[in-house]
Amino acid sequence: MVTAILKFEIRNTFAEWEQAFYSHQPIARAAGMFEIYHGHAPDDEKKVCVVVNCLSEAHIQKFMAATGEDIAASGHILESTVTEMYVN
Repeated sequence: MVTAILKFEIRNTFAEWEQAFYSHQPIARAAGMFEIYHGHAPDDEKKVCVVVNCLSEAHIQKFMAATGEDIAASGHILESTVTEMYVN
């Protein structure tokens, strides 16, 4: 199991992004990604952090490749994404 911390910026409001994020959770779970936490910086709602557990880094890459257009449509600025991986 891998824990991933994804930090990125969004184009829209956090509430708008969050609504799209929730609607994609069934797809993410089916791809082996399980959300632990999501939120935004205290002073900037356009700086977002998502923490997920997943089976492997490959699962995240496959999910992003398959759903990248939908993720971008949610307001997520894909090129701003910084990902950190941790294993235990």
